[in-house]
Formats: sequence, structure tokens, C-alpha cells
Amino acid sequence: MEKKSKIKKLFDLYTSDLSFEEIEKLIKHDSPEVFQFFAKDISKKDLKHNKFIRFLLFIRNLFNAFLLKLTPARRVIYLAAIIIITIGIFFSITSYIILSFLMLNLLIAFELADKLTTTDEISLAKSIQENLIPENPPINDYYEIATYYKSARIISGDYFDFIKCPHHKDSFYLIIGDISGKGLASALYMVRVQAILQSLINAYSEMKDILCNLNKYFSQNLSQGYFLTLLLAKIDGLGNISLSRAGHTPLVFYKSSEMQFKEYNPKGLGIGLNKGPVFESSIEEIILSPEKDDILFFYTDGVTEAMDSVKNEYGIKRIKDLIYENKNKSVSEISLLVQQSITKFRGTAPLNDDITFILIKKK
Repeated sequence: MEKKSKIKKLFDLYTSDLSFEEIEKLIKHDSPEVFQFFAKDISKKDLKHNKFIRFLLFIRNLFNAFLLKLTPARRVIYLAAIIIITIGIFFSITSYIILSFLMLNLLIAFELADKLTTTDEISLAKSIQENLIPENPPINDYYEIATYYKSARIISGDYFDFIKCPHHKDSFYLIIGDISGKGLASALYMVRVQAILQSLINAYSEMKDILCNLNKYFSQNLSQGYFLTLLLAKIDGLGNISLSRAGHTPLVFYKSSEMQFKEYNPKGLGIGLNKGPVFESSIEEIILSPEKDDILFFYTDGVTEAMDSVKNEYGIKRIKDLIYENKNKSVSEISLLVQQSITKFRGTAPLNDDITFILIKKK
């Protein structure tokens, strides 16, 4: 009975916080991510061989990719442990098997310590990033404003901000952007975007000048494969909105008097895709004059591209339907309903991209 009690205690120790969702996450999300992490360093298939030989070559290359991720010292310890356990099993030497077991667990402890240290550093980066994101939207005579921001990983490549216009005291800028990719690199770029935009808004009064100078900087400083999309809106002292876009998702506009939706998609290339005059000539500015109860929805593509467990996308239609059905509610209530709708749609599926949106409603 005592032995059973000890076994039960040991079992409870390892399974007390285990859930079906955790197992599902391991199989559906973590395992594919780990595979992709190692597989990106594997050379392309050699079609000269038959399927079985290609499979064996793939396993070998995957194993090599794993080894090369270890430090040289840990790589030697790992290979030594494999050799020792092989000898121990082949010659039935128990001490060798125990030694190899201890060596492998020591390696796991080192790798886990590295991961926890990195996680602590990334958590600090998350805290810094969150402090840069506006905690509350600005109070405005013409608009109710609500925001939502959720990262797919610990830190985010999405960005939004409200910046007072130094050239017109009653005006302010609404900015929403998205760096291609996710994770640390995208988050670091977004911190730079915020700082540079603050400087450019102080220096220039025209939105085209702001975007063109932002593009000049990032065309030279973005790593290959990265680019930035941005939607820049200037709300003046009369409630009019000037809108410019750099490759970003369109603005969804609910026109209350017509009970219809429009999508405003002014021309503009993504930032960092072109260094010269092509970008400058692509930028277009439009002016909107929303009326009472009109609703504007600014968002990043993580909203519409949120997926359920079978890879169906959330889409823009659900957003429009939800806004229409709740058009008489406050933007805070609509924002909460959008969040709940996306969460319900995803179910147990992990976030595949950062989600950010801004809702504004004309008073």
C-alpha cells in the first residue's frame, strides 16, 4: 500500500498540471515548430535516390542539424553518451547505461538553464515593449476609441501608437503597423519604428514626407526578407481624417447613414521594399469626413488570418457582421466582442500571428 502511495505521489508530481490542451499543443504546435527549426538547415532532397534512401539521408541530416545547434563541448558530451549507452546495452554493462543517462540529463539541464535565462531576458523585452504601447487611447471630442493588442509569441512585431501633432495642437496621428515575421527581430524593428516616427512627425507636417523618410531609413537598415506595413491617419481638430497607407491592410469603414461597409485602401508600397522614387510616387493620401455613429476599424493581418484547428481563417466578413450587429454599442463593448469572437473561433489552435486592432466611432 505504501509502495502504491509512493508511485501515486510520483505520478501526481509529473501530471498534476498536465491537461489535454497541453498535449494537443505539444503535438499540433510545438512539434511542427521544433521540426521547422531544425529542418531549415537541411539541404534539399536529392531526387537521384529512391524514397527509402532519401528518408535515411533526411534522418541523418536532421540529426546533424540537431548536433550543430549544440555548443562544441555539449556536442562531444552528447556523442560520448550515445557511444557509452550503446556499449552498455551491447555488453550488458549497467554502470555504462547509468553513466550515459546521467550525461544526457546533465545536457538537458544545461539546455533548460539556457532556455530559462533567454526566457527571462525576452520577458524583460516584453515588459519594455508593452511600456511603449499606449495604455489608454487619447480622449477626443469627436471619437470614441478602443484598442486591442495581443502577441502570438512573448513579444510582438505589431505596433500601434497615438502621437500628438506638433504643428497643429488639436490634431493627432493614429498609427498601426506590422513588421513581416514574428518574434525578437520583428519586435526590435518595431521599437525603432516608434522612435523614428516620433522624430519624423516632429520634423515634417505632410504624411507623405513622413512615410518617404521612414522608407529611406528602413530601406537601408532592414535585413533581407523583412519589410514594414503601416497605416497612418491624421485626425484634425474638426474630426476629419487624412489617411495614407504603406502596404497595410485596408481601413474598414461602416457608414451609419447608408448602413453599408466600405474599405479604404489608398495606394502605397510596403516600407523597405523599394528605396527610390517608386515608393514616393506610390503614396496616396485620402481625406475622410466621418459622420455620427460611423465606425472605423484599423487592424493588422493577424486579425483576419487568425486560424482555427483546421486552418480556416477568421476573415474580414466576421468582423463586418459583428460590427453591424453591435453598431449601437460603444467601441469598448464592440472591441470586447471582437476579442471574444476571435478566441472562440480559434478554439484550441495557437495564435499564428500577432493581433492588433483599433476601433473608433464618431460621436
